[in-house]
Amino acid sequence: MPKDGETYHATQKGFSLFEVIIAVLLLAIISSMMYSILNVSLRFAEKGEKHILLLARKQGLIGLLQRQIKNSWYDEQKKKVDIIADDTTLRITTREPLLYPEAGIVVAFYRYDLGSEKLYYLEKRDFYNIDYNENYIPELDEMQILVEQCPPLSFAYGANESSVTVYYRDKEYTFSPWCQIETRMNSI
Repeated sequence: MPKDGETYHATQKGFSLFEVIIAVLLLAIISSMMYSILNVSLRFAEKGEKHILLLARKQGLIGLLQRQIKNSWYDEQKKKVDIIADDTTLRITTREPLLYPEAGIVVAFYRYDLGSEKLYYLEKRDFYNIDYNENYIPELDEMQILVEQCPPLSFAYGANESSVTVYYRDKEYTFSPWCQIETRMNSI
């Protein structure tokens, strides 16, 4: 407390306007740098996830086709493996169902639609039904979409070579049914 006649001068204990502006500018610069780093890392992570998802889809589809073809059913009456392939359509009687794992043996149909770039799939549990003969092709509206935005896909089956060739993403995959390999080995 000042005595009579003395003036009391308080020392400033706050920040000047200049110091506050500098602090806000530094905070803005640091924040924008952190945002840029976070944004770039999120974009890289998103691209990585898309790439991983594409690889997983590709490997999942190729793996499914491989399992179903390798486990295809040998028709004792016709003395041949029950596989039919026609460019965009594949029909397999297989012991590897996708939709009905308890069914045992099913007829699996794949149809690739060029117009919509979709791969459709259908399983029939009554594989012995005579309606599913070599000329039967299911309509797309009764099938389920297996892959949307599917890259070009085609099938070929060589009964003499006893193998199914799948052309997918500019690559060729060839799978042979185990039952056909066993039959060829027994006849040698």
